[in-house]
Amino acid sequence: LLGADWLSDAVFVDQSPIGKTARSNPASYVGAFDAMRALFADAAMAKERGYGAGMFSFNAGDGRCATCGGSGFEHVEMQFLSDVYLRCPDCDGRRYRPEILEVKVRRNEGKALSIADVLELTVSEAVVFFADDRDVLDRLEPLAAVGLEYLRLGQPVPTLSGGEAQRLKLAG
Repeated sequence: LLGADWLSDAVFVDQSPIGKTARSNPASYVGAFDAMRALFADAAMAKERGYGAGMFSFNAGDGRCATCGGSGFEHVEMQFLSDVYLRCPDCDGRRYRPEILEVKVRRNEGKALSIADVLELTVSEAVVFFADDRDVLDRLEPLAAVGLEYLRLGQPVPTLSGGEAQRLKLAG
């Protein structure tokens, strides 16, 4: 191989699944979700209430909806038929307790958003929203660079196509 000394890194990208649960999403895969949760923990209302970044996680902790456990839906087993997934009646699919959704952040003189609202943004919308936050932006820009600007930040990773999953691996 001529020029191998010019290579600094190699990345193996295959079609193996990158997330087996509906809790995994593009924002968490590239590390942007941690930076976003830290921003919410720095909000004035979060500080008043003593909320840390863990309160803005739907995977664990006291911030997630107690009814659905932060999944946003309830699983109904149908025995001989396909299982049914119903939107959680308490959080309406937003994954968090109502008091957590009261904490909002505002960026670039734009609209104030809750953590659930941020997870509904597309990558391109989030790049605009977090344009003044380098920590979040550094993690989101690779998603846009590989052509995934249309994905929602909170979209479950198992719903991605094989090509989208490969590009997400590249961005990660």
